[in-house]
Amino acid sequence: MQTDCDRFSKCALLGALHGAAAWSAYAVVEFVFSSILFRIFRPYAVFTAWHWQLTAELLIAYIVTGAIAGGLAGAAVWLLHRNPRLLGNKDGPAVLEAAAGLTLVAAFAANIAATPTSPSGKHFLLAVSGAFALAFVASMRSSRWSERFALLTNPWIVSGLLLGVGQLFGMFELEDVAQQMGAKFALWLVALIVLLILTAGGAILLGGRVRRIARRRATLFAPSWAALAFAVLLIPASAVLADAKPPQADELPVAAGSTRPNLLVIVMDTVRADHMSIYGYKRDTTPNLKKLAADSVLYTNAVSPSNFTLTSHASLFTGMYASWHGAYCDPPDSSYGRALSPETPTLAEVLSHNGYEAFGVSANMYLRPEFGLQRGFHEFDIPRPIPVLDPGAWYMLRRGVRREIGLVADASQFDRLYSRGQDIDTEFLGMLDRNAGGPQPFFAFVNYMDAHFPYIPPSPFDREFPGKLRGVAQDDLEAVQQKVVNGSEMPAADYRHAISQYDGGIAYTDAAIGRLIDWLKQHHRYDNTMIVVTSDHGEAFGEKHYVLHANSEYQNLLHVALLIKYPKEAARGVVNTPVSLIDVMPTALTSLGLPVPGALQGQNLLDTAALRGRRELFSEGFACPVVQPPGCPADGCTQRAIVAWPYKYIDANTGRRALYDIAADPDENRNLMALDPTVSDRLAAALNAWVKTMPARARQHPRVNSESLQRLKSLGYVQ
Repeated sequence: MQTDCDRFSKCALLGALHGAAAWSAYAVVEFVFSSILFRIFRPYAVFTAWHWQLTAELLIAYIVTGAIAGGLAGAAVWLLHRNPRLLGNKDGPAVLEAAAGLTLVAAFAANIAATPTSPSGKHFLLAVSGAFALAFVASMRSSRWSERFALLTNPWIVSGLLLGVGQLFGMFELEDVAQQMGAKFALWLVALIVLLILTAGGAILLGGRVRRIARRRATLFAPSWAALAFAVLLIPASAVLADAKPPQADELPVAAGSTRPNLLVIVMDTVRADHMSIYGYKRDTTPNLKKLAADSVLYTNAVSPSNFTLTSHASLFTGMYASWHGAYCDPPDSSYGRALSPETPTLAEVLSHNGYEAFGVSANMYLRPEFGLQRGFHEFDIPRPIPVLDPGAWYMLRRGVRREIGLVADASQFDRLYSRGQDIDTEFLGMLDRNAGGPQPFFAFVNYMDAHFPYIPPSPFDREFPGKLRGVAQDDLEAVQQKVVNGSEMPAADYRHAISQYDGGIAYTDAAIGRLIDWLKQHHRYDNTMIVVTSDHGEAFGEKHYVLHANSEYQNLLHVALLIKYPKEAARGVVNTPVSLIDVMPTALTSLGLPVPGALQGQNLLDTAALRGRRELFSEGFACPVVQPPGCPADGCTQRAIVAWPYKYIDANTGRRALYDIAADPDENRNLMALDPTVSDRLAAALNAWVKTMPARARQHPRVNSESLQRLKSLGYVQ
């Protein structure tokens, strides 16, 4: 061997440099696949500050890991180089580069093998990784084989082919769903296959000539050093972009605005009422809402008409129950949800027709136009960040490197797929600046998802409440949840972790809401704006072996927040009478001085006489493909509930029936079915009578692309 490995220290050092270069090449190629191409093919996706921060962390981790792995490989080369039968190639730099590449391929294969599931292409990718490993070994043992493989063992080529094959199988995995949804993947599949063949063939057929020219000009390893240099330069660039401040709106004179009252509806996605301090929770999760409550009416017993995002938002926007507005899960053709019935008017449509500027921002993808919830809005945005760990990119080495980062730093933000509250505020305040200064009143809507699974509030809210575990990833939580659903108790440490992060997400959302309230006050819009703060549903954390949502009619999913600040503080105080989210639309229209459509099923909450009367509230749970307990029928679990205070009666298609006194037993630990059959029979009859009034409707099947289904799946909506 040439003079590169005559000393152990020199061989290890050169190995470390080659390792850092090889892993840097992979890091750059992976960044192109995961971020650049993602952005090119999805023009709506945006780079966020946290994306750049995590990218910088990944690059550092790749360089450090590559240097360590390469150094160990260099040490192994030093030990073996005296035995020509084991290491016959005398070209020291080529051997060290091959050894460094071997560490990269071995790590890539180990990462794939560690994937808990068996996605399409897993075994093929392992075989491809094994083939590359054999090529590296052959190149180290023989200079002849090294020349034959030419550029096929170059880190850039290896990285591109491995990730390209992974991308190919990722597309294959989505093909059936994409065809069902109307997406056309055939052209891209063919193009990618041709590109992979040309790359591999060109690396062998043309690579030899390129290597000989590069060797004569002493530039054979220039691409590897270029990769290291590029990765090193990308780290500070990512850090600068991570620290970039969002553009600030111009300071314009405060316009008079409309004399007609405005409406602002805020949804804290997945927030259960009993985890909010304004409802007596022991942790101070909602200090800003506490201030707002002083000027508002706090409804202590608000019931969600459904346990699922799409359905409850549709009820909020229409004042109708799900079986009337039509937006709910309906397998097999619309397992992820049907679109809102086109005959059902929405709050935004009514207000737009009456001269309101209607605009909104949502972090939740179920507010997409395909589901009909954007009808009537003049401007609506769902800022979709470019993910660092895309759900479909299970094969990428960064999923394993993220675990490595988690050993020394917090890596929870790698699981983020939706926009943070701060990013939602930036987008939303920009809309307010553009739309809230004219002569027309405005209807504004905002949805925050920071309390949603996988429970990853940003710093410092992730440490706001004790219990966080270091190194816990979304995959870990999902594994625990599946065990809980199958009958195990949730481990105490995992429960404390999930609750601490959930509560931190609520506190972070509360801070985001505080910024909106401050804007209204600073721009003199607060007094004349009706502000509705609510939630679409709650969340389960192992109670009765349920997790997440959309799978039961228990209080942890149905008892939600409802706080309303009326214009000019027309009403204040606390209302303990049970109310529903379907009451928001008629209440808002009445408060704004507009007529209420006759078909609405909700009540005007300003009508105190109506609130004093006896009232039955309903909620429906449909067969959504979420985590369900064993025993669900083949077509999925469904449930219905009726609330006639203080009782709640639940009827499920599994045959389970339950009656609870939710005033005395809010955690629903005592089933009163056998103890009070008179009440249960009365509520069962009332529920059955209500079911008989449900209309028959034409089914609306929205067309949702495969990428959206992947993201919904990663958030626990689609299994």
